[in-house]
Amino acid sequence: MDDVEIVSNSFDPFEYQNTFYEYDLDISVEEINQILFLVKDVQTNEQKNTYEYLNILNFPILKNLKQQIITTLDSHELFLRNNWAQLYNKNDAHDVHTHLGSDYSGIIYIQGESPTLFYDRSFSSYSYKFKKNKLLLFPSHIPHQVKRLDSNEERLVVSFNTTKNCKK
Repeated sequence: MDDVEIVSNSFDPFEYQNTFYEYDLDISVEEINQILFLVKDVQTNEQKNTYEYLNILNFPILKNLKQQIITTLDSHELFLRNNWAQLYNKNDAHDVHTHLGSDYSGIIYIQGESPTLFYDRSFSSYSYKFKKNKLLLFPSHIPHQVKRLDSNEERLVVSFNTTKNCKK
């Protein structure tokens, strides 16, 4: 993948706080299957995720996806830090949290339908609808969550954190 066209849609869901960006990604069936295999292989009694176990984008089969992310982050002068996959099933949730120590965080929506909820300073919410093969880049200090899934969908995402590029 030599030439990656970066097309961004920027928006501020709270109209006065911070800019979010969304990007279309080209994710192959082979990449999706590899991510599912890796996250399902994690031996845990909790929700399936690779957060403490591995940086998912370092697997050679995911080099196309990783390159798309790095190209996107380069346009914002950001470096990719840690990254992980999460698989949600019925009754799984992710409580309200932020990503301390990161400048922007990203969520890559791969499969599923449940939204991510974001909250502003006064805890008004914004629901970001699940959009397959979308990368949502957002300020890491924005509180967000995934509410408990009522259906038995397989909600698969890859998430990551960034730091600012200090070189100019």
